[in-house]
Formats: sequence, structure tokens, C-alpha cells
Amino acid sequence: MEEFHPQCSSSHSPINKSLCNIYPGLHGFFVDECGVQETPPLHRYIQILVQLSTVTLPSQAADKIFQVFLKWADGLKSGLLSAEDVIYLKECLSKLEFPVLPTVQDKWVSLHPSFGLVCWSDDKKLKKEFKHSDNLDFLYFGELTEDEQEKISTLMKNLGIPAISQVVTREAIYYGLADSSLKESLVNWTLPFAQRYIYKLHSDRYVQLKQSGFDILNNLRVIVVQKLFYRNVIKSCGSASKKRVECSCLLQGNILYTIQESDHHSLFMELSSLLFDGTSELHLANFLHMITTMAESGTSQEQIEFFIFNSQKVPKLPDEEPVWALSSVSSLEEADNLPLSDHAPSTNEQIFQRRKTGACSNWPPVDWRTAPDFNYSRVNGFRTKPAQISSISEVKEDDNSEGVIAPPLSAEQVSVAAEWTIKDGPSASSVALVLQEDENMEGQSCYDFEPNAFSVHIESDPVNIGEVMDVSLNDAHLSAPAFSKRDRLQTGTFDAAQANVTGRLGEFLACKYFVGKFGNTAVRWVNEVNETGLPYDVVLGEETNKEFIEVKATRSPRKDWFNISIREWQFAIDKGESFSIAFVTIMGNNVAKITIFKDPVKLCRLGELQLAVMMPRQQKQFSFVS
Repeated sequence: MEEFHPQCSSSHSPINKSLCNIYPGLHGFFVDECGVQETPPLHRYIQILVQLSTVTLPSQAADKIFQVFLKWADGLKSGLLSAEDVIYLKECLSKLEFPVLPTVQDKWVSLHPSFGLVCWSDDKKLKKEFKHSDNLDFLYFGELTEDEQEKISTLMKNLGIPAISQVVTREAIYYGLADSSLKESLVNWTLPFAQRYIYKLHSDRYVQLKQSGFDILNNLRVIVVQKLFYRNVIKSCGSASKKRVECSCLLQGNILYTIQESDHHSLFMELSSLLFDGTSELHLANFLHMITTMAESGTSQEQIEFFIFNSQKVPKLPDEEPVWALSSVSSLEEADNLPLSDHAPSTNEQIFQRRKTGACSNWPPVDWRTAPDFNYSRVNGFRTKPAQISSISEVKEDDNSEGVIAPPLSAEQVSVAAEWTIKDGPSASSVALVLQEDENMEGQSCYDFEPNAFSVHIESDPVNIGEVMDVSLNDAHLSAPAFSKRDRLQTGTFDAAQANVTGRLGEFLACKYFVGKFGNTAVRWVNEVNETGLPYDVVLGEETNKEFIEVKATRSPRKDWFNISIREWQFAIDKGESFSIAFVTIMGNNVAKITIFKDPVKLCRLGELQLAVMMPRQQKQFSFVS
């Protein structure tokens, strides 16, 4: 007790007498011979906290309280804190007479309902959003790092102390209703594929869903609206954020709200959160997005099945398993009965007229050229029509082209055997590697690649960037004088589906290229199985001598720029010469060119590369001075 607060002497705390102060030379006798515990049992620390709360302010003791929580967390992990101890602590913290939790309002509280909702902050934005809410208080342990939050998260869950992210839900605010048949048909078409994926890769979750009788699917409704927003709310304390966020789709309870223009990936992210008890499953969304893209591009059912079984390793369901499907189809009349939020206008005040029914209700279309909005695709290089509202989900790769119509995304580029020619960019010697015809890009790992399976042609083509030279359009991004000629970046129309596939293909080709140069054991593709979110895609070398490669890919031969995230750039600064960018240009006739930029930060300092900041076209949030 004196360790936590010097003013608390043993005379004031009879239950915490320390024998070492009375018999300093008898430690071995009491501990080894008599079995006296060297420190109090972990669950008895709650009594120390009660005494501490009576003699000091929460803000003064916050760090000490956190040290106790860390001891409990370590004990829970090691087994020193038993299940019975956890139950005891949870019961104590729920009582009115155990106000041992410090809060940001500098009050001692417990989890008793009279103190209102008490939670801990795992999200700074949500904490700021609700910090002035009534009947809500946040625990205060000082400024915690992500590692410290991670250490106590399991303990908090076991003690019944919720995180702010767990108590906040999103409330839909929508305007206008539209025909839902096409979106319902899309969801209905993808559900059996989602079922196969979960059955194979998440068997425990599948058993839980089956034991519930698949109730969440039986009650699922898909509602298409004209305009969609959400606001954060905490229902248990009646708090609601004043801020609302525009979105393209949103799952609220058993209702999946979406707009007609929403992209498939965002829809699948929301659907995955339904299937995984409120947690979005990125890998499932990516899986559904890939097969949907293939179906839209005209890939046959047989080719899709080949891809799912051989590349994704997801077999068909056993015959005894009932196939998932929507239990009913919503209509506009049924949607009229939906409860409107406080901030949504009533039905007769909606700002958009309903769309007429009669849209294509079967998905995928029998002929993709008769699909909705195909006229747009035909005149824009067979690109998917972009969503008008940006989704909540983020796309890792960007494949915006500069004034050049990219080749259409076809089945041949996704899942069939292809012969690829991979060439070095002009900043190094040019090496052409030709894949054998029997190799299937999607059905194999880059580690199956053998250098002797390629015919190799060496063409020396050194380039001195410091010289002024006449370069072709394909090599324009390496010419320093060209910088001054650039007035703006033409970003074109963003296509998330093609960008994902292009990024994946670029990583695959880069991995093949490096395996050919350095061998199988020296190359690791970190995203081979799943997207990791790391600021690099390929690792070269061993533990003591690693090089990190970030892959940027495009299908436009004239594109001489690429996006790079703040996290990737910071990683490039930290790693210096151990970081490179592989710029993969995927051209026609299955030819790919790879240009390596080693230490891009240094190249920028030397003027051989340049950074750019792209401003939004609509700059309402910025001030202008004339």
C-alpha cells in the first residue's frame, strides 16, 4: 500500500501488514518455511484499490491503478488469475461500495448502474465525439499506447468493462426508397459462395450459425435508398452524435441499407459483419468481390468454379447442408413500413422521387453486355461505372490511368493460363522472361516458379538519369526534364474492381520476377494468402539483410505516377536503401515491364523523383483569399 501512496502507512491499513518491515531478516523463514505469500494474491489487490480511493484523487493515482490492471492482465494470461478470481473481481467492481475506477471527470466510480455507463477508450475519435455525453464516463489511466491497450483489452472484456467501440452503433439516416430487386439478387447470388467460404475456413463460426438455425439470414432484408447517411449512437445511455457521415451501404440490425450506385466490395464488407457477429471480415469480402468481378466480366460458371476450388481452395458444400438464400424479397410497399430515424424526413417529405420498378432482377446478367449501365462501360473502355458516393471501405491499390483507355478486365487476365513476358525498366539491364504456356497464374504460388522454366534474354540498356535524352512515352517517368512539362495529373475514372485485380496481378508478377533473379528461398510475398495491410508487399533476403519491396501496378503504359500512402512513405524514410518501389506496367499481349526505384526518398532528394499533393476537385472545406 505504501508503494502506491506514501501517506498510507501500515497502521492505517491493518489488512496489509508487511512482515518484512517487522522482521527484515526472516524472509526465508516466513516465505520458504511457513508458506507466507511474498505478495498479496492478485484478487486481493481490489482491497488495496479501495483504500487508495479513500486517500487520493483519481488523477493522482491513475498510473498506479493501471499497474494493478496490468498485473491482473498478466495473471489472466499466465493462469495466476483464475476464473474464480475473475468472477470475484467482476462482482466487486459491480458493487456500489467498490468505487475504485478512475475516470476522466476525476471521479471514483464502479460498474454499478448508479454511476451510468462506464467504458474505456480504444478509439480516440469516438471518445472525442461522446466525451460530453450525459450518463457516460471514460476510465482514465493516462495516455496509453496501442500495446498497452492491447494488453488490457482481454482483461476488460472479462471484467465486463466495455470499450467505446463496442457500445457505439451506427444508425441509418436515409432519404427516398428505390427498387431493391437487383441488389437483392446480387446478395442472394453471393450467399452460397459466402457459405462455402465460412464452412471451409471458419468452421466454428459456421457451427454457431447452424445452431441458431441461420436466423440472421432468415431475417436479412436488403433495402435500396436514394441517399444514405449514418450517425453514431450509444443506445444504453441515450447519446447520439451530432455528426452524420455519408456512405454507400450500412448494416443496421437485420437490414442492409444500400444505394443503387454502391460498389460491390463495400456491400460485401457490410454483409461479412452480419455473418461474423458485427466484425467485418476483409478476406471474405475480397473473396466475394473477386468472383463477382469474374462473373461480371463474362467468366463462365465452370471457370469460376475452377478458380474457387483450385486457387482459393474452397470446395463445394456437402449435400446435406441447406444452401443459403434470402428468405423473402422486399418490396417498396414493405419498405414503407421501415422506422425512420429522428433526422430523416417523413415519406411525403423525401427529397428524391422513387425510381421506377422494372430493373434487372436476375444476377449475374445472362449476357454482361445487357447489364445495367453497359452503355457507360462501352464508351469508357469497358470500365465499371464508378460509385457516386465514396464508400466507407478503403481500397489499397489505385489504378487511375492518364488519358489512356485501359484494356478491359477479362477472364483471361484473371483465372486462365497465360504466357507473360516480364521486362526490366530502363533503369537497369532489360531481362525478358517468358512463362511456359501450361502455367496458370492464379492457380499457383509464386514460389512454384523455377528460373529454368523461362527463356532469358539479356539486353543491356543502361540509363543515366542525369543526362537529357529523348525517351519514349513508355519511359517518360524516368526523364527528369519532363517534370517541368507536367501541369496536372489526369486521374481518369477510378474503378475499384479493376484496381484490386491490377494490384494483385502486379504483386504476382513482381514476385515472379524477383524469384527469377534471387531464387525461391530469398523471396517472400507477404500478401500471397491474405492482404496483410503492411507498408510493403515483398520481402527479399534473410533476417540479417532484408529488403522491402512495395509494388505499384498499372495497366496504362503512359502512366508515370502512382499513389503512396503516408504510412508507406514513412516506412521508406525509416528503411532507406532497404526499401524499393517496384513499378509494374501491365501492357497488351501479356507483357509486363518492371521498374525498380531503390530508396525513393533519396531519389526525391536528388531530384530524380518528385512528390506531388493532389487536391480534391471540390474544395469546400478550404478557405480562399482573392
